[in-house]
Amino acid sequence: MESFESFIKIGEVRKVSPNNARAKKLIKDGEERIEKVNLLEINKFPKFVFENVYDALRDFMLAILLYDGYNADSHKAPIAYLSKKGFDVYIIDRLDKFRYKRNGSKYYGENISVEEAKDIKEFYSKIKERLNKLLEKIKL
Repeated sequence: MESFESFIKIGEVRKVSPNNARAKKLIKDGEERIEKVNLLEINKFPKFVFENVYDALRDFMLAILLYDGYNADSHKAPIAYLSKKGFDVYIIDRLDKFRYKRNGSKYYGENISVEEAKDIKEFYSKIKERLNKLLEKIKL
């Protein structure tokens, strides 16, 4: 994955005034997505589970970016920004693979398996605590 700075250079990320109000709304939306995803039967609705967990993660990542005074036009830039927050290459690569899979599902009608839906939910569970530490300061 490209560096966060490369997204700034090509204009997909812009420095803006921090937007705490929008960041809080995105966090709320992401939390609601996760809450509702947990009501779905993963075996019946793997596509909806996968897409909504990814979209919640995207909401959280974009909230962090907005809070820090950036805005992004792409899904890749907020993923790359996590490296600035101490997330390692493995996590960033997994998020990018989920991004790619979600785009295929959302825009090209590609299938999502139950295993893939379980995988993204498990991934979210593993990074949830670290992510929440970053989000807590925004929610204050």
